[in-house]
Amino acid sequence: MKNVKDYLEACRFPLLKISDVLVPRLILGHLPFVGESYQGPDKNLEYTTRFSDLKNTAKILRIAVEKYGLTVIATGAPDESRLSELLFRAIGETERATDTQIAVIACVQIPLTILGKPVDVYRRWLTYYEIEKRVMCEESSKKYLNDPILQCRSGWKAKFKEAVRTSKPYGTTEIGRLQVDYKKLDVSISALKDFTVLFCELGSETDFLAMTERTDLLNALIDYLEAKFGYRVILGTHHAGSTMPMLEESKIRFDGYVTPVNRLGVMMFPTVEATLDAMKRSKKPIIAIKPLAGGRIRPRQALEYVYRELRINFCMIGVGSESEAEEDFSIASEILKP
Repeated sequence: MKNVKDYLEACRFPLLKISDVLVPRLILGHLPFVGESYQGPDKNLEYTTRFSDLKNTAKILRIAVEKYGLTVIATGAPDESRLSELLFRAIGETERATDTQIAVIACVQIPLTILGKPVDVYRRWLTYYEIEKRVMCEESSKKYLNDPILQCRSGWKAKFKEAVRTSKPYGTTEIGRLQVDYKKLDVSISALKDFTVLFCELGSETDFLAMTERTDLLNALIDYLEAKFGYRVILGTHHAGSTMPMLEESKIRFDGYVTPVNRLGVMMFPTVEATLDAMKRSKKPIIAIKPLAGGRIRPRQALEYVYRELRINFCMIGVGSESEAEEDFSIASEILKP
């Protein structure tokens, strides 16, 4: 039997700890592999077509592992979509082809329900909007309509305007009835059992639970994931300026944050200033995501901002082609060279 290198032995990027887990300072993002470009439907279709062929995903993973020693990748859950399932198959094939363990940080959406019905996305964002309006000037509140990544969602601006005009944020009674669909969650988490999971990242529904003061549900969920599956938890947030201070003051046990950080302020809510201030005050490690703002910032400029200007320890970056992988990984290797 061949000796399989574990992800730490094979990693050639500098390592730092999140809690007591060693993690490379560069992590491979997964969204291009599941058809998300943050550049609109044409680019999404290009990615969907490309990565519907498992071989194309595996080629990039082999470049990451063999040429650059990048051995940790973010994922969703295998049951999220056909492309997500193919990504996990590509991870397995790459591990066998390279005799190298690939560890994952698995982002799992929190299936929230009210009286058995899923929480509505637009009412959820409307709830954020109404809460954050208290700290935003009118100009800043336009971020909800004009953020370039949000606008990549089909009909976002029109639908959100309509929600503001005709709908209401979730009220106290509904918030009191929030529940986590543990049956649905178990299906997603159980699908990870054959992989090396460093952390389970709870998705941006974290913001909803924090801002609506339902951290009791979040706390119970974290305890559940540790007790039943043995997984450590990090929390995803797109509203770090609002959510991080609340979570810092809570007694919830979690190991770090995953949040957008980029020079353009894309998906950094409620404001860039509030987000950066919250990050400076955080006592927990931060993994920066969306450093390229969905391809709107060049890789060198993006990574220098995260690692050198802001001195953030960890960054996650997605690539949509072999050439992008070569460019981005080589730049990161240079910036992070000891």
